[in-house]
Amino acid sequence: MLSKFKTYLYNNIYINIVQSSKDTCIYVEEIDYKGLSNNYEEIFNTSNKSEIYEYIKTFISRSPINYVSILDPSLTQGAAPTCSHHEIKKYCTLEEFEQICVDDKWSYYTSKLDLLDIQGRYKKTGLDFIFSPFHMLHKFFADKTKGEISLFILVNEDYMALSVFESSKLLFASLLDMQKDDDSNDELIMDVDDDEELILDDIKNNSVDLEDIDVDDIEGLDEIDELDDLETFDDMDDFDASDEHEEHLSMSDKQMEDSVEQNSFGEDYHRFSLIQSAVNTFYKDSKFESKFIQSVYVADGIGLSNEFKKFLEEEMFLSVFIRKMDIAQELSELAKAEKK
Repeated sequence: MLSKFKTYLYNNIYINIVQSSKDTCIYVEEIDYKGLSNNYEEIFNTSNKSEIYEYIKTFISRSPINYVSILDPSLTQGAAPTCSHHEIKKYCTLEEFEQICVDDKWSYYTSKLDLLDIQGRYKKTGLDFIFSPFHMLHKFFADKTKGEISLFILVNEDYMALSVFESSKLLFASLLDMQKDDDSNDELIMDVDDDEELILDDIKNNSVDLEDIDVDDIEGLDEIDELDDLETFDDMDDFDASDEHEEHLSMSDKQMEDSVEQNSFGEDYHRFSLIQSAVNTFYKDSKFESKFIQSVYVADGIGLSNEFKKFLEEEMFLSVFIRKMDIAQELSELAKAEKK
C-alpha cells in the first residue's frame, strides 16, 4: 500500500549513462503515475566528472524512486555459448569475471576489476544497473535471433558488440575494440593524403607564371583604352577582393567536407576490417560451431555511412539490414523492463 502511495506522490526517474572515451551522454526519463514522461538529454566531456555527477544528482534529488543505469563501457567483456562457469573458460581468458546466464543457453560476462572501476567512478551517485551491450543487442533483435543463422552487430563509438545466433542459440560473440589495432585505418588515410599531394604537385608543375608572359604577344590589349566608362582599374579592387574571399571560403568548406568524408570512410573501413577478422575466427576456430552466414543485422548507434554497408555487401557477400538505434533510449527501456 505504501509502495503504491509513493508512485502517486513521486515520479519514477530513469537516469541512463552511455560513456565513451570522449563523451558521456546522460539521458533521463521522468514518468508520473499516469505514465506520462518528460525526457532530458545532455552530453558531457567524459573527463568532466564533476559536471556529470552534478547533473545526475539534480534528478536524483527530485524523487526517491530513481534508477541509475550504465551501458558497460569496458573492453574486456564478452559473451559465450554456455552457462557453465567451467565451460565458459574455453571462451573467456579473464581470471576473475562476473557472468550472467540468458535463457539457460548462453551468457555474457565482464571483468570484476572493470566492474569495480565503473562502480568506483560513479560511487557519488550510485548505480542500480550495469547492462551489457550483448544483452542490449539480443533484446533489440529478439525476433531475428530466433530464426536462421545471422550475424548481429551493435555499433558504438569505442567498440562493436558482435554475435552470431541461430534459432536463439548463440554460436559466437566478440567485442571489437575500435581504439585498438587501427594501423590499417591510419594507412588508408595516409594513402588518400598522398594522392591529394600528388594532385597538388601536378597542379603546381603545370601552373603558369605570369612573369613569363610577353605582354606584346597578347592581341587586343590596346582595345582596353577604348573602354571609357572604366576610369581606373582601382574601382574593381573591392569586387576582386570579394570574389577571392568567397572563393577562399568555398574552398575551405570543401576541404572540411572532404576531410570529414575521408575520416568517415577510414573509420568505416576499419570497422569492416574488424568484422571480417572476427567472422574469419568464427569460421576457422574449432571451438565454435561454425556455419555459413548469409545475413547481418546492424544496430547503428552512431550514424554509419553508406560505405559501411557496401563493404559488407561487396567484400563479404552478406545481405545487410541496418536499423537505427538510440543507445541511451534503449538503455532506459532495459531499466524499465527490470523494474516491471
